Amino acid sequence: MVMTEYLKDVGMEMQRRSDALRRDFAQHPPSAGDNREDIVEKFLKQHLPKRFGISTGFVFSHNGERSQQADLLVVDDQNNAPLYPDDRNQLWPVEAVYALIEVKTQLNRRDLKDAIAKGQRFKSLSRKFLNAGQSIRIENSLFVIWSFESPEASTVKQNLVELLDGVPRGEQPDLIVVPNRLVASAGSYLELSKLGQRNSPYRRQLESKHGGDLSAFIKHPLVYELGANSLMGWHVWLDSWLRQAGARFTDPGKYLSPNQIIGREV
Repeated sequence: MVMTEYLKDVGMEMQRRSDALRRDFAQHPPSAGDNREDIVEKFLKQHLPKRFGISTGFVFSHNGERSQQADLLVVDDQNNAPLYPDDRNQLWPVEAVYALIEVKTQLNRRDLKDAIAKGQRFKSLSRKFLNAGQSIRIENSLFVIWSFESPEASTVKQNLVELLDGVPRGEQPDLIVVPNRLVASAGSYLELSKLGQRNSPYRRQLESKHGGDLSAFIKHPLVYELGANSLMGWHVWLDSWLRQAGARFTDPGKYLSPNQIIGREV
C-alpha cells in the first residue's frame, strides 16, 4: 500500500536525521534534543489535517494550574487563540489542547518515569469546555510520548506495567511511539478503544453483562512491536482520535475569579 510504504520511508528518514544529530551534537545534547523536537513538529505539520494546529509552550487551566513546558501541542487554533501569540513559547488554555507530545531521545526507564510524571500533571488539569453549538465528542486530551530510541519492546512493556502501577488510568500516557520499533497505548485512549465512550450503547451493554467494573478488560498497557510499520500504526491511532474528538471551545468566563473586582459601572 502506498501510505504504508511512504510512512516507512518517512520513519527511516527521521531516524537517519536523529542519528546525525547524535553524531554532530555529541558535545551539546540539549541542542540535539531541540532539533529532534523540530523533526517531530515538521512531521505533524505536514501530515495532520490543517485544522489541527501545532504549537509549543505551556498549558494552563481556569484554576491557575499549569503543565510543565510542552515539547509540542496539537491544538484547535481555529476556535481558540493562545496568550503570547507572537512568541515561540505560548500559553494555551487546556480546553484548546487536543494532545501534548513529549519528545524523547531514549525511552529508558528513567526517561519513561519522567515522562509519566509530566503527563500526570497535564492530564489532571481541570477542564471546563464551552458548548458553542458543536458537540465535544471526547472531553479529554491525549498525552503522547514520542521517542527515537528504546529498549526491546518486552522491556518497554515491563517498565510500563511497573511504572503505571498505582497511576490512575485517566492520568496515564495515552499513546507511545518509537518509529521503526514499537507503538503502545494505555490510559484513557486504551479505555476508549476497548470499552467505548461512557454512557454509549456499547459501554452500557458491557456493563449490563459484566457489571460496572470493567477493569478486567484493560489490565495492562498494550505494546505492539511493529518495526518499520510503527509510525503508520501510531499515525492511524492519533489521526482517528483527533477526527472523532470534535471541536474545542474555551470559555473565557471560567477564567475570571468569582470574587475579583475588575472595574465599576459608571
